[in-house]
Amino acid sequence: MSRLAKLLIALFIAAGCIIFATALAGGLMDDSAFTPEAKQAAH
Repeated sequence: MSRLAKLLIALFIAAGCIIFATALAGGLMDDSAFTPEAKQAAH
């Protein structure tokens, strides 16, 4: 695999990790965002 392809894959993975960490820090995945009705519908 070429160096460019390896670099693009590494950057893509790094960007995904940064987005996930930002979502956690911003509270986008906070359980309080979901109502009890939505939680019951999911079960």
